[in-house]
Amino acid sequence: MWRKASVSGLLGVSLLLGIAGYSAAELGYPKETVKLVSAFAAGGGNDFMARQLAQKFQELYKGTFIVEDRPGGNGDIATNYVASAKPDGNTLLVTTNATIVINPQMFSSAIRFDPVKDFAPVSLLARQPFMLVVSPKLKVKTMPEFVAYAKAHADKLNYGSSGAGGGAHLAGEMLNARLGIKMQHIPYKGIAPALQDLIGGRIDLMFGAIQTVRPFVDSGQIVPIAVSSLERNSAMPNIPAVAEFPGFEGFESDLWYGLLAPAGTDPAIIESLAKQTTASFKDPAVRSHFEPYGTVLIGSTPQQFADDIKTDLKKWSEVLSKAGLAKN
Repeated sequence: MWRKASVSGLLGVSLLLGIAGYSAAELGYPKETVKLVSAFAAGGGNDFMARQLAQKFQELYKGTFIVEDRPGGNGDIATNYVASAKPDGNTLLVTTNATIVINPQMFSSAIRFDPVKDFAPVSLLARQPFMLVVSPKLKVKTMPEFVAYAKAHADKLNYGSSGAGGGAHLAGEMLNARLGIKMQHIPYKGIAPALQDLIGGRIDLMFGAIQTVRPFVDSGQIVPIAVSSLERNSAMPNIPAVAEFPGFEGFESDLWYGLLAPAGTDPAIIESLAKQTTASFKDPAVRSHFEPYGTVLIGSTPQQFADDIKTDLKKWSEVLSKAGLAKN
């Protein structure tokens, strides 16, 4: 009985492996126009990533790939749309951790998709670290100086962000947790007004994307302290990582971009898209559009990206719970 079941099981596994072993070309992919749905508005970083990827896919697959922007709901409109799309590889999602990891935990009652069950992860595309910058009025220039100042003025400090629930906001909450204090969060409608208030000394500190804050750092209007990635960023290698300092080991809070497909999409298509993503990111012309501005291109396997999503869900669940921001 056991031997019969084993033979049957082996045949089943072999059949599945044979199906999954077909290449996208052998499957005739793409048969139709493929839409890369961007979860945010045209002209932003997510849209730019999607367009770079669509262009390279078009070259590599000799098929038609277009970008369709579906902004709104901090990415939820596009995410719901792709989650319910036919899993034929013709509708893909380009989005960020804010939508896939943060929104379901902060606004769960309004979220209709499951970040794990409703998607087939294709590839982690890139990471874009934030830089911790402070107002000159604090008179601190290093991470140890900042930590000492923050702990001495715990009930007076505030930090700005480009909006509640975004990566910069949550980087501040992670910093709160590591410092063991409660700085007040001041959300703004965009990065520009937050920066103006930081320059004017009306807020004390903030996290911002490297390419956004760099001109103000270079002009001396704000003071750079550290970057939020695990390692230093090649765009500004003289700025240390928060994680380099005692008590902040493993500190990582960044914006990442990812490529996902609806759950149930053929594994051969998923694997092919992941491999072509990696191939795209080896192109120096593509890298030149991102790396000088602090964006680190990655191109992972589907399994690596799936693991990253699960790890981030757990990490941010803990941060949000401590900050009292988790919703049920």
